Amino acid sequence: MLRWFDDNPNCYWWLVCFVIVWALFIMLRPLLRPGWQDVKGTDWGWGVIILAVLIAGRWPTWFVTRQLNPDESQLIAGAITLHHDPVFWRSVDGGTAGPFDFFALWPMGWLHGVDDYFSARVSALCLIATALIFAHQAIALVYGRLVARVTGFAALCFEALTTHNDFLHYSSELMPMGLLAAAFYLTVRRFMANAGWQWNAVGGVLLGALPLAKLQVMPLAVLLGLGWIAGELWLRDASRTDRRKGLAALCAGACLPLLACAILLTATSQWRHAMISYIWHNTVYVGAAYLEITEVLAQTWRMLIREDSMPVAWLTGCGLWLLLSLPLPRTTARPARLVAGAAVALCIASLACILVPQRPFLHYWQLLVVPWTLVLGATTGLVLLALENHRVSLRSGVLCAALLCTAGGLLYMRAGNPHPYVGRLMQYQTHPEAAVARELRKHAQAGEALGIWGCMPNYYVEAGLRQATRDAHSQAEILDSPYYDYFRQRYLADLRDSAAPVFVDAIGPGNYMFQSRSVAHDAIFPELAAYIRAHYTLVSELQGSRIYVRNDRLPVVHR
Repeated sequence: MLRWFDDNPNCYWWLVCFVIVWALFIMLRPLLRPGWQDVKGTDWGWGVIILAVLIAGRWPTWFVTRQLNPDESQLIAGAITLHHDPVFWRSVDGGTAGPFDFFALWPMGWLHGVDDYFSARVSALCLIATALIFAHQAIALVYGRLVARVTGFAALCFEALTTHNDFLHYSSELMPMGLLAAAFYLTVRRFMANAGWQWNAVGGVLLGALPLAKLQVMPLAVLLGLGWIAGELWLRDASRTDRRKGLAALCAGACLPLLACAILLTATSQWRHAMISYIWHNTVYVGAAYLEITEVLAQTWRMLIREDSMPVAWLTGCGLWLLLSLPLPRTTARPARLVAGAAVALCIASLACILVPQRPFLHYWQLLVVPWTLVLGATTGLVLLALENHRVSLRSGVLCAALLCTAGGLLYMRAGNPHPYVGRLMQYQTHPEAAVARELRKHAQAGEALGIWGCMPNYYVEAGLRQATRDAHSQAEILDSPYYDYFRQRYLADLRDSAAPVFVDAIGPGNYMFQSRSVAHDAIFPELAAYIRAHYTLVSELQGSRIYVRNDRLPVVHR
């Protein structure tokens, strides 16, 4: 099948066009009925359409056996390592990524039989689908199913059709994105559909899990949590007992993930490592920002225009519709306006989460997908509710205009452009790993440990080896910081304990981030250099990386 698509790359676009036209037909068909009225309520059936469009657009990347971003390889390497020792911060340090980002890879890895790029990208699709489905349900519950389908279609097309690697890889933003959307849906369900207070416990668990997925999204969790508490306090139709139960369930649920984490850290004596690695690392990460926000936006703009302007088309199209809708009437119904206000607040908070680190990383902008979709749905919904008793043609025109503005530019921009990987899919299957990984597999079996000095976590994934050290890369051991000595001592202790059969110094031309041999392990880390000299032998140098094999694993020719 892959060879056939490589030989007929236009067929990929015919497939995508068919699925999108099918989705548009299902979406717009109700507008053909005379006197149609939008129906408020959940719309789970539309989730099938969301999955179908995402699969049709993103499936080629599943078969690309190379990393699309180093963070993706780091997350997969951590998931592989956690199979050997599932205690986070004892076996894996995720840096700015929390434990849930790694464990979320396990289900698909188990179904696929191995944690690799295929299973990670299917996991990414599932998390994106989850986020879009729950955002859709929240809008449908308050403003109507048609409004939700039309206003969510732009985000769906963006996620399905973007060709930028930063939006295609499995990133640490996807798990928080799904948790946030699900928590927002439960909040709306509680106050708009009079759901029982028992669901507050589930919502609390989702909010409490957000910081353990990515500490960067903590403001979003706090904002939504405070809004939920305020809603419980002001809930008019509930008794005092029901309010108390609701608040207790919400707070208990929010504390549960953090309490479980605290118990695990206490039982495994990992408090110090967790505090330094996760809390300190995130604090220093933000404090060490080197760009002004204006420069971050300028660099982001330049990268998008040069590499893939789909995100620009998505944000611009949606922004244009928001401006065009300003003169239109809006309902005065308080619940609908409160939900719209909450969506705007989340959107502002998500922008802060994206910009405060002051780094032009495009995958941060995944955090905006759910809040921006909610704002779009709420704004359009307020207009449609105000026009509820007006003629059908006016309401149909508003929905069609919203769809054209928000999704029209995306579809036009992507039409006719070749997919960057269709045409090369069989090449990746024929050569599933690079030369370094092939050399590593000669000296180590799948599941054994690999030590890396540098920042090439893709070697773990391509060779199927786990981390010999908690860090998948050596940035904390190379770059100056207050805990520089701590990270070095921990790195060397982990390497000794694991007795990795292979070690790679990934410092040199062709490697990611560190290309100058001035920061090689034998140039700046004497203790590590002595340990490697005593127990390992250099067997080859490939693509700027030096490969060392433990002496008892050496082939006869090297002994």
